Amino acid sequence: MPHSTEGAEGPTDKATIRVLLVDDDPMVLTTLQSYVATADDIDVVGTGEDGSQVRDLVRKHDPDLVIMDIQMPTMTGIEATVQLRKEFPQLRIVLLTTFDEDEFLLEALDAGAAGFLLKNTSPQDLVQSIRRAHSGNRVVSPGPTDRLIDNYLLRTPSSSEASDIGLSSREHEVLELLCRGRSNGQIAEELFVAETTVKTHVSSIMRKMGVGSRLEIVVYAYERRLVR
Repeated sequence: MPHSTEGAEGPTDKATIRVLLVDDDPMVLTTLQSYVATADDIDVVGTGEDGSQVRDLVRKHDPDLVIMDIQMPTMTGIEATVQLRKEFPQLRIVLLTTFDEDEFLLEALDAGAAGFLLKNTSPQDLVQSIRRAHSGNRVVSPGPTDRLIDNYLLRTPSSSEASDIGLSSREHEVLELLCRGRSNGQIAEELFVAETTVKTHVSSIMRKMGVGSRLEIVVYAYERRLVR
């Protein structure tokens, strides 16, 4: 839900991403605000200290995206995400945590969060993650992403599940390599095909899964145990 601003000299050319920040640690809120201040296309429209406040804050400030701590005293970020997704299905939510734990990552994605970031994320990466999440992508910090691939995707695939979404045998080979972090060029070399052919297969996999990014392919494959 893009917003535009209008000043004394007329409307601006570029929509600004409206962000709501929620964390029970005032120092973290200050740090996040300073990070976001480095981007001229992102505005902090409000702040909160607990998940129990978020619904009212969203109604008040009408943000495009909420950046919220997972662990808060009255209502966790994950609980608040579930609540928000019911009332504001188009709202993008990125959850933050100090603790790099798989349980938090999986619960965040299950709750419908658009992203899962560690609090040691750099200012530049935070800004880029906000832009990517706002544009419809899922964002996950590199450490949890690597572990998701290493620890959860090494399962025996279910041929029935793969056939349910209509993956061909070649698409399944591409999927397995993609989930191991291979680039299109590397996949092309391993399968002895042209890189354009790999791109076609990746696009086909995305279409059949109903997802819009390579990360979402990985998450989808993990959730349905489609790779070994």
